[in-house]
Amino acid sequence: MNVRDFQNKIAKDMFGKTKDEARNQEICVFCHEHVDVMDFKDKLSMKEYLISGLCQGCQDKTFG
Repeated sequence: MNVRDFQNKIAKDMFGKTKDEARNQEICVFCHEHVDVMDFKDKLSMKEYLISGLCQGCQDKTFG
């Protein structure tokens, strides 16, 4: 199992969706709210969304 498959399995088990499914549907993997790229504070936050599937609000709650 590669890293991407592992990340998707964990997200599916925890949140009911893989990060890839969430990203394809333009929603947050955690809160399932619509994600608009204009909502991200900076490029690093956008990059985190591509990695984790977390919207800006959930990133702020998770990482402080």
